[in-house]
Amino acid sequence: MAKVMVSLPDQFLEKVDRAARAQGRSRSELIREALRRVLAGREAGRRSWKEALAPLKALEGAWIGQWDSTDIIRYYRETRYGREDRR
Repeated sequence: MAKVMVSLPDQFLEKVDRAARAQGRSRSELIREALRRVLAGREAGRRSWKEALAPLKALEGAWIGQWDSTDIIRYYRETRYGREDRR
């Protein structure tokens, strides 16, 4: 088994030690288990970029041609400075 040196703030290490004692584990065992859980959670919930962006692509398709961002910016710029509402 390989050994890894990790720097932790003293107060945090005290919390780790208290938790390990409360669970009847070693510090290393507690840290290994915590890392296993983090890594398992990431793998289980991981989606591809294509899957993650699919809802945005659908919205983009629905919005194209529905509004003009330049008109919206002009509207807010002109009304902010007290000009008459031209819409």
